[in-house]
Amino acid sequence: MKKNNAFPEDILKNVNFFPYLVQYEGDIENTISSESGYYTTIINDMYAILEVPKEQIEPDIKNPFLSSIVYVKPTEMYTLQEISPLETYKSEISQLDLPLPLTGKGVTIAIIDTGIDYLSKEFMTATGETRIEAIWDQTIISSKEYQANVVPIGTVYSKEEINRALLAHSQGKDPYEIVPSKDEIGHGTKMAGIIGATGDNPALKGFAYECNYIIIKLLKDYAFEDRFHTEVPVFNTTHIIAALQFLYEYTLVNNNPLVVYFPLGTNFGNHKGYSLLDQFIDFISMSGRIVFVCGTGNQCGKGLHTSGIISEAGETGIIEIDVSPKQQDLWLEIWTALPNIMSLSITSPSGDNTDIIPVRLSKVMQYNYVFESTLIKIVYYLPEENTGDELIRIRLYNIQPGIWSIMLKANDILDGRYDAWLAQEGITVGGTKFTLGDDFGTITAPGGSTYTVTVAAYNQNNNTILQYSGRAFLSTYTDIIDIAAGGVNALTVAPNNETAIVNGTSVAAAIVAGVCALLFEWAIINGNDPYIHAQTIRTYLSRGTTKRKGDIYPNPQWGYGILDILQLFKYII
Repeated sequence: MKKNNAFPEDILKNVNFFPYLVQYEGDIENTISSESGYYTTIINDMYAILEVPKEQIEPDIKNPFLSSIVYVKPTEMYTLQEISPLETYKSEISQLDLPLPLTGKGVTIAIIDTGIDYLSKEFMTATGETRIEAIWDQTIISSKEYQANVVPIGTVYSKEEINRALLAHSQGKDPYEIVPSKDEIGHGTKMAGIIGATGDNPALKGFAYECNYIIIKLLKDYAFEDRFHTEVPVFNTTHIIAALQFLYEYTLVNNNPLVVYFPLGTNFGNHKGYSLLDQFIDFISMSGRIVFVCGTGNQCGKGLHTSGIISEAGETGIIEIDVSPKQQDLWLEIWTALPNIMSLSITSPSGDNTDIIPVRLSKVMQYNYVFESTLIKIVYYLPEENTGDELIRIRLYNIQPGIWSIMLKANDILDGRYDAWLAQEGITVGGTKFTLGDDFGTITAPGGSTYTVTVAAYNQNNNTILQYSGRAFLSTYTDIIDIAAGGVNALTVAPNNETAIVNGTSVAAAIVAGVCALLFEWAIINGNDPYIHAQTIRTYLSRGTTKRKGDIYPNPQWGYGILDILQLFKYII
């Protein structure tokens, strides 16, 4: 990866520009530089970040100056998978006595999140040195010229620099003059603690307490947060792909096995594991010595997914959205597998109707509602280039509260199945939801990736699945969720020498990420299975489970059962 010298990094926090992930060919930098107001920087020899002026939120790749671009990734916004504490009691999530002395030593855990409080003793060795190999803070504009060939945005801080900052801190000096990276949100620090806190405070000891870390602090999408008045931090696909490219390049020059922990998800995409991010994860996971872990997301039971079947061509189906007064803009996606082809009309709460909007490939069509003063933009992708399915993207700006009705009309039909998703909670606000929600199909992407270890969350205090834990489709749930782990009220380290109680599928995934580090240590570091791959780890995890009586496994809620660490290692040794 490299920086484009013509790319002004401060534009990444400019709310007047939207970042897009694009697939390109040829000399995209020179091609884009000929057009004033557009900027690009290279991620790898296939993908780049394109900064688009706010008024061009739907870039038209048919424009001559965009001739190097072959695909524009539809915007997918990612949010963290943590929720507020549910109960007053604390969980019993803790490090267990294993049949083997495994600590995560020799294994690196990469955390793509909100950063880390590197000053915490929970991320140091007994001698006071950091266990963090590197911090890539995407939010800090670099003053170091050599980094132009290291990362496209932000700044990388080495282990040596972090240790110098720790030494300065111990001497009463300002460590942030050396490594200014901070975790203002706190989520990354908390998850790093669950995975592998040293145990300076014995109550906080993590599962892989001698692992090393690579920390990637993601840049927020400031433009999206500003436009949609989100209630949660929002992150963009572009910076996530850049993070994965960074980790892929790390694996090419380092032999340490790598666990990639990704505690974010999106409701957008067709949820079949075919998205660009899914495919990139699968690509880097096939090389061995690396495994990707994520949660199922916290979107079940929120009414943000609906589905239906239109059985014959010419017939219609209705999707209703109950829009809250707090909702200002609303984005949603409707997907159907080809050869199904559908078109639609949209009726406002006052009865204003668009009539059927004909299918026009990749063309942005607009409609203004007179009484509501709402602007709607619709794009048909037929097929959507990366999945082969039909995608209908709908954007409603200055949306008014009430029941909005989408009538789908079947043009051509095979099975007639359609699915629709609103953006995840916190982007969709105030209780906005489909009037008829479908809880199956609520796993957030990239949980459907073929090589990803996907973790559901359950209440370990009463052995019940958590209501918000994402579920697979009823028709295709085998090998989607791998395992369920505890996700309620885990005690962990927080920034500034504090502790926190955390909940959510990010907690469950953090536990499993720590266990994956122990598996890598047993297999590769100790030489028991030196050629272990991600799929092998998935198999070990799915076999090392306990199952509730009366349940059938695998299933769309629990996957192959409840994580049982003792059973897991008894099975493989």
